[in-house]
Amino acid sequence: MTTLADMKQTYDIVLFGATSFVGRLTADYLAQHHSDLRIAIAGRNWAKLQNLRLPFTPLRADAANKQELDQLARSAKVIISTVGPYTRYGDYLVDACAESGTHYVDLCGEALFIRRIIDRWHGKTDSKIVHSCGFDSVPSDMGMFNLWLKSGRSTFREVVMAVDKLQGGLSGGTIDSMREVSQDAKRMPKGGAILHSPYSLSPDHTREPDLGAQPDLVAEYVPLLKQWAGPFFMAMFNTRVVRRSNALSDYRYGDQLRYREVTPTGEGVGGQLKAKALLGAIGAGFATIMTEPLRKPLSRIIPEPGEGPKNIDEGGFVITHHGVTTDGRYVSGRVSAEGDPGYKVTAMMLAEAAVTLATAPQGLPAATGVLTPATGLGEPYLAALKRNGMAFG
Repeated sequence: MTTLADMKQTYDIVLFGATSFVGRLTADYLAQHHSDLRIAIAGRNWAKLQNLRLPFTPLRADAANKQELDQLARSAKVIISTVGPYTRYGDYLVDACAESGTHYVDLCGEALFIRRIIDRWHGKTDSKIVHSCGFDSVPSDMGMFNLWLKSGRSTFREVVMAVDKLQGGLSGGTIDSMREVSQDAKRMPKGGAILHSPYSLSPDHTREPDLGAQPDLVAEYVPLLKQWAGPFFMAMFNTRVVRRSNALSDYRYGDQLRYREVTPTGEGVGGQLKAKALLGAIGAGFATIMTEPLRKPLSRIIPEPGEGPKNIDEGGFVITHHGVTTDGRYVSGRVSAEGDPGYKVTAMMLAEAAVTLATAPQGLPAATGVLTPATGLGEPYLAALKRNGMAFG
């Protein structure tokens, strides 16, 4: 066994949580596309790590062992973490990376955890801590970045992201994280108020402009889309990431930007009825997922953490950012990919985020601290995503 204490080699990337479902997919992707880099895989279960049979050095490390994680962070340029829920298992590793100057990427969609990391480390580390490098929230965040580039780097007064197509398996880890966020809000002082603030991830959410209602759970006619729309179930998190990008970036998308994410349902009475039905279904779905007594009977249809679909090549997504610039121009940008968004595409997005940091290509933003995909990785990451199956139009 290679022990952390004995390690002399510096790795380009260490993947922590390699035996999880998404961790295994990410490890496979790295083996297929980036075998030229010095990569190690890490986790708590030594036997499972060895059974992965990948051309990477296995390292044993426990999310609850700060000393091991300190040593792990010092061994690498970049750490990837797929060990969630991050509220339960993420603090020690992020702290270790921030303290050692090691860059860090993950799949976190837990707003209150990220809020605490922001308060603890932003402006206090030379590392890039880049959360949310999977389906939440790369298509939203990099799609908005793409729209800004496409507009000629203009400022916007309104952007609506429309989910035109979404097909893929449900992640047990995502469901577990959603439950953890709900519990976290109850434990954290003012947790509910922070969680529901549209600027919960902005540098100082209390000083952001009051732009009126920017609801996440909607069933309404959207003039910019010229049709009715219902909610997108990931909007409550993704919108906060995009707003943080807007607040952190030197370029800013717009000081008065209203940003929302919806699912279009069509025109007329039919579209209205579909929007209301979608709103009811998502509301009921959230309530069901959060009800602990229903967890066991629901396990027949909702995967447990660590489980995933049998065929990750099936599915895909198409989203469109519709924007109106401050000078009144309409601009749109489309983002799409084939394959299960939460698994196949997420593994690519996460791996390429780490590779972008490990290789530090020309044009990589200089900013450090707790960043977003757009503000931490910028145009080199956009180019990497395009090379590896995501289309930005």
